[in-house]
Amino acid sequence: MAVKLSVWNATLRELGHRPLEDTGEPVEAGRLLTAAWPEVLQEALEAGSWNFATETIRADADTGVTPAFGFHKVFAKPSDWVRTVGVSEDEFFSLPLIHYYDDQTFWSADNTPIYVRYVSNDTGMGLELTRWTASFRRFIELELAARIAYKIEQSKVDDVKKDRDKARRTALNHDAMNESQPKFAP
Repeated sequence: MAVKLSVWNATLRELGHRPLEDTGEPVEAGRLLTAAWPEVLQEALEAGSWNFATETIRADADTGVTPAFGFHKVFAKPSDWVRTVGVSEDEFFSLPLIHYYDDQTFWSADNTPIYVRYVSNDTGMGLELTRWTASFRRFIELELAARIAYKIEQSKVDDVKKDRDKARRTALNHDAMNESQPKFAP
């Protein structure tokens, strides 16, 4: 909770608001942050192929599902899947799998097994605040500030949104510099 509280207090500092003593403090700022928090995190994780939140798995075909047409194998997505980063025919990701289908709840392909890198919203991956990079954390702080600024300090809305957009670009750029090379498009 200490890390979450420090993120929330950095958000409030942006808006010129006093810090909270804990995340459950029954004040308007605390209620607004509590309401915005899950949505902001989910949307932020969807916004990039964040290395700190990326999980790699070997997926075996689901033998209980037989597609009526198209690809012959179906692979269930894990419950913590947010977005696909890459799919490969081999565990080293040296042979990108080009012919596959990415649906909301499964992948389809003719190969089995497949190897998948994906952004995870598991509490041990993308939702583990201690794994976040400094630039991602800054993006989250400013995204939260942009979401609650109308209720806390309307005069700062435009500036916070500008800063948030810049922080998002910076976080994505910094994360991209940490990619393994070569990287194949998902």
